[in-house]
Amino acid sequence: MSTGAGAEPETDDGYEAVFNVEVFSDRELRVEVVGRDDDAPASGASRKRRREEDKGDDGEDIGSSCTVTSTPVLRVETIYVSSAILAAKSSFFYKFFSNGMKESGQRQATVRIADSEEKAFMEVLRFMYSGKLTATTEPIPLVDILMAADKFEAVSCMKRCVQLLMVLPMTPESAVMCLDLPCSISMVADLTEAAKKFLAERYTEFLSKEFQDELMRMPPAGIEAILSRNDFGVASEVAVYDFVLRWACSPCPNSEERRNISSSRLLPLVRLGMTNAAFYSCRTLNWAVKREQCAALCVN
Repeated sequence: MSTGAGAEPETDDGYEAVFNVEVFSDRELRVEVVGRDDDAPASGASRKRRREEDKGDDGEDIGSSCTVTSTPVLRVETIYVSSAILAAKSSFFYKFFSNGMKESGQRQATVRIADSEEKAFMEVLRFMYSGKLTATTEPIPLVDILMAADKFEAVSCMKRCVQLLMVLPMTPESAVMCLDLPCSISMVADLTEAAKKFLAERYTEFLSKEFQDELMRMPPAGIEAILSRNDFGVASEVAVYDFVLRWACSPCPNSEERRNISSSRLLPLVRLGMTNAAFYSCRTLNWAVKREQCAALCVN
């Protein structure tokens, strides 16, 4: 990627000074900030699900006050916006202000977002006015902005986020977040490949004790990226097989999902010889469905 982290993106510019200024705005954007379910995961795969959660039965994005009506509103922020500027930069807002919904004919329009999305959403709004992002040096906030830009269909903001992420140093957490980006973001193929490469190179010696605690907490997408490389560099892949079982049995909120993913996606990546495969096949016969057997296997 030729664009450096410090380079300015191509932008119309000139509207930054009128963002959230009432006299230059024709709409009041009422932003209802809601909490998430306490039992819901706060990161990782939950980021990937946001787009699906914010779609209606017909596949269209939902952003009006009808969204998540059972979720309590934590606070309400009012932002003065120009419908013309937002509609020009965002397909979501173009439809929002012109598709015949009740919001299209009123001065006040309402969107509802999760509290975890608020900072990223505000960055997207400011970008639509200025063509600039304030969060440009840390990968994790940029991934959150990318997710918000995708949700509100602000393509130019998405492109800028991808440009910056491609030149910033990755961390294990940001790499896994990049792997969990929804498939609707078609421009992130290079970013996903970079994340896979980073994880594979960082965890070349993934069986060493140095990484065990870190890897036991890693989401499935990260483990799959590590195991997908051609050469594990180990004397026996039986050790890799045992690693997958330990990961699947490690305590976590979604242990059943881990075991299912291990059986369907991770264990097939381990290339055991015929003799070892037969032995381990017997060893783990009922592992995926009996948690007690799984725990006993991990102890052994």
